[in-house]
Amino acid sequence: MIRRLGLLFRSLFQRRRLEQDLDEELRSSFDMIVERFIARGVQPEEARRAARIEFEGLDAVKEKVRDGFTGASLFTCVQDVRYAWRGLWRRPSFALVAVVTLALGVGVNTAVFSVFYSVLLRPLAYEEPEQLVLVWASFRSAGTARAPVSGAILGEIGHRNRSLAGVAGIWTLTRTFAGDDPEQVKFARVTPNFFDLLGVRAAQGHTFQGDEAGGAAVLLTDGIFRRRFASDRALIGQALRIQGRPTTLTGVLPADFRLHFAPDANVPADVQGFDLFEKGIYASRDQYYIRVVGRLKPGVSKPEAQRDLDRVAAEIRSAYTQYEADDLRFTVAGMQSDSVREVQPAVTALFAGAGFVLLICCVNVSSLLMARASDRRREITLRLAVGASRGRVLRQLIIEGGVLCAIGGAAGIAVGWAGFHALLAIRPERFAYVGDPGLSWPVLAFTAATCAAATILFALVPAVESFRLDLIASLRAGGRGWLGRMHRRAGGVLVVGEIALAFILVTGAALAARTLGKIERVNPGFESHGVLSFQVAGIPMKQVRDWEAQLRAMPGVRTAGAISHLPLDKDLPNWYGPYRPEGARHSEALVSDLRCVTPDYFAAIGARLIEGRFFNADDRADGQPVAIVDDLLARSTWPGESAIGKRIEAEHVTDRGFVPVWTVVVGVVEHIHNHSLTQQVRGQIYMPFEQSARSPLTFVLRTDVAPLSLVPAIRTKLHERSKNAAMAKVRPMEEYIAREISPASFTAVLAGISGGLALLLAATGIYGVLNYHISRRMPEMGVRMALGASRCDVLGLVLREAGTLAAIGVALGTAGALIAGRWLVALIYGVSPRDALSYALAFVLLPSAAILGCWRPAARAASADPAEVVREQ
Repeated sequence: MIRRLGLLFRSLFQRRRLEQDLDEELRSSFDMIVERFIARGVQPEEARRAARIEFEGLDAVKEKVRDGFTGASLFTCVQDVRYAWRGLWRRPSFALVAVVTLALGVGVNTAVFSVFYSVLLRPLAYEEPEQLVLVWASFRSAGTARAPVSGAILGEIGHRNRSLAGVAGIWTLTRTFAGDDPEQVKFARVTPNFFDLLGVRAAQGHTFQGDEAGGAAVLLTDGIFRRRFASDRALIGQALRIQGRPTTLTGVLPADFRLHFAPDANVPADVQGFDLFEKGIYASRDQYYIRVVGRLKPGVSKPEAQRDLDRVAAEIRSAYTQYEADDLRFTVAGMQSDSVREVQPAVTALFAGAGFVLLICCVNVSSLLMARASDRRREITLRLAVGASRGRVLRQLIIEGGVLCAIGGAAGIAVGWAGFHALLAIRPERFAYVGDPGLSWPVLAFTAATCAAATILFALVPAVESFRLDLIASLRAGGRGWLGRMHRRAGGVLVVGEIALAFILVTGAALAARTLGKIERVNPGFESHGVLSFQVAGIPMKQVRDWEAQLRAMPGVRTAGAISHLPLDKDLPNWYGPYRPEGARHSEALVSDLRCVTPDYFAAIGARLIEGRFFNADDRADGQPVAIVDDLLARSTWPGESAIGKRIEAEHVTDRGFVPVWTVVVGVVEHIHNHSLTQQVRGQIYMPFEQSARSPLTFVLRTDVAPLSLVPAIRTKLHERSKNAAMAKVRPMEEYIAREISPASFTAVLAGISGGLALLLAATGIYGVLNYHISRRMPEMGVRMALGASRCDVLGLVLREAGTLAAIGVALGTAGALIAGRWLVALIYGVSPRDALSYALAFVLLPSAAILGCWRPAARAASADPAEVVREQ
């Protein structure tokens, strides 16, 4: 082994000395053969000639000897790399264009793949995350899917299932840390086994234990423990003042811990504290608020678990008449796939678009390499003629493509790193958990695979053509023509391909832009301009009206109101429940969103009254129960009738919990988008705060000044009123609108970048191919003009050829865009995937790019001097 390593070292690093030894040995052998012929009486000159014939050429012998050296293949590859590098160095303009083009393609794909990996592929930071599932309830009679469950249902699932190693529950709410600087914190109530089920261990202290259920125990995340308590380890096991009562801090979670739920689960990722459900939760049947997490038993698949939960649902329906009437069902979904369910189509589509950009870049670089190979046709012909094998030529072409890809790939990683951080800067809130994966192995592996695929593509066409080469005919032609004909055929195919890909990308970008425009013009049901919102906890319910009066009295405030669940605020679990119009049976109950509001809320938010009246000061707790419904609920419940004066049985919050109360409808307002700008999820019922009080409340102020300018004065006034009261989520309502629009804006920006790059690359690709074609066809153009063709005729000829390629590419691109439109339905809003305006834009831009790309080559052909061209021929 040591001897072989020594020979390899000498072959690679002492090559000159090795060559000298080889020359001396071959010269000595040659002289010996000459002397042998002379000894036979042959004249010296004839002896030398005979020796050369016997030797079969010194160079051929040298090649055979070199092939026997240790590490010969490696040395040959190194030589090929050096040769490829010198070739790029001799043509800096070609190298620069090729590397920049490749760097753009690889960089865009690296950046988008980093997002793709972080969002869809990176395993959750839990123990064996592939075994974690969510269990959603559906009540088909009420038309609700992906619903939370009651405590009783959670207990039944845990008791009856055979496929889950355990089930746990979670529900989010708000807590207030008391003290000199009171603060609202997002909390979650969980079952004692929640963290054990996830496989999460405390970084300090311990997670919950079974005997702590219903007790005053709390877990904090690392972020709030560092920020509010300065990471004081002495606090572990001590009492903290939370919600005005002492609570024991049992532990601190790891720094990388976060929750993974879809936005519609209303379980935010940045929950900062956890405590436990009361022990009696399993007795509750009528309150559906618990999200269920399960862990599959080893060897159990999700389809098997789904069949098992179907059986459990059937048993529960048989055991309880209430759930039989509700037609209770369960759906099992993987935790990771469910958490990215809403963003997966957009991220996948963006990744596919980046792949199309890379293909266009590869097409352009392939065209450049083929043009360069055509210029080297004499060199390749001679190499084949003097004995180089076609495999040797193929290896050389592959290595040249590999060197180019290595340089472009390195530049692409830099571009991708910068691009990914640019994406992080503009990411929407639902991508807020996307962190920087750095130069992780999956990202580097993807970049390497991309470059390897591009290398094969770059070398493929010239290599295939070299195998088809007629050596004798090529030598007679001086090496002219064979790659030119190939390039004309392949170049046309490549131009058509990149125009088709660019058409698909431009159409997708236009659809994304149109979707963004439609979403921006959606009427949310309220007027967001000049409105400040903030959540307050710590004010007694009896003082809410007085606090509102103080807010209204502040300079710059026009009016103020409050609501239990602010529109488009997805941090709190949604409040919805059944309602029954008068005359309907219990089995005919419908479902609506429920909200409690103060009398001036609708004026403050800018809601439009359609019929009846708003709430007023007479709608108190001891008065007639009243409600305001939205037009969506009014139309579906009493079609063709007025809703005013109608009675409904709706869920109210009372001292006895959630109780159905007969209520009179006194007003109808325009539907407010509570959940999404692009969906009307369900109708809404609003109740006076004093008749159905829920906390915390979010206050809404309509102002005549910049909304955020009022915040310091409000904080001061709140602190004067109650030292334990705290504000949170202080935002203008316009920010909630912007947060809803941001995913569509993010998609439109990336789609626009992809479409713009596709247009630019298509134009440059057409220019490169046609410019080379024209340079090879200048003699033809000269002959045409010598025979009487005008400059306009030549110009028209080139433009027609380019137009034909563009027309074929647009036709193929149209077909591709129509097929791709089937997968874009989930990403667009307010427009059809066959939107005429989007296609019209692509129909205008792609031919324009083709004309722009071919104009200069066409003008060059038309400017040919017939006499000069004929003389050259």
